[in-house]
Amino acid sequence: MFKRYLKKFCLFSLTALLVGALLTGCGPFRSSPPPEPPPPGEELSLQLSLYFPAPDGDGLIPLERTVTVPDLDVAPALLTGLEIIPALFAELANPPEGLENPLPEGTVLLEAAVDEEGLAAVNLSADFGENFNGGTAGEEMTLYSIVNTLTALPDVDSVQFLIEGQVEISILGHLDTSVPFERKESLIVE
Repeated sequence: MFKRYLKKFCLFSLTALLVGALLTGCGPFRSSPPPEPPPPGEELSLQLSLYFPAPDGDGLIPLERTVTVPDLDVAPALLTGLEIIPALFAELANPPEGLENPLPEGTVLLEAAVDEEGLAAVNLSADFGENFNGGTAGEEMTLYSIVNTLTALPDVDSVQFLIEGQVEISILGHLDTSVPFERKESLIVE
């Protein structure tokens, strides 16, 4: 009977040691140090997820892209969504062949802000609403392409759309855009 308890104790101790080693950073996730970041004022390339509408309107296609963030004014370790959002909009405007551009023609990101609660406010030109020519499904894909892309950033939890600095009830005609949007995983096509 003593052997059985000793065996359980040894197994428990070994498990505790392994869990402790993983929690202290000695696990396989730290196999190599990250590359040396560039100093402030230079470009930085980041691997980020972007979400493009599928051609049939049946969901969002996730793509990993290397996004270049130019002219950093902060050290890369302090980089936030605020500095990355303009680069993400530039990437969304250039979808790969076979996928849809979520930004209506002429759309310009006028300003972006991210608050402490993780709300990203994106101020878009009037072209965003004026040049949209899709139905309800297209509207959902357009808005959530932006929302899911921005909420992939670690400091962004939701997105508030503004047109020329104003919150509007329905920018594209159907969905309520007077409130912030949260990520919608169910739209992502795997």
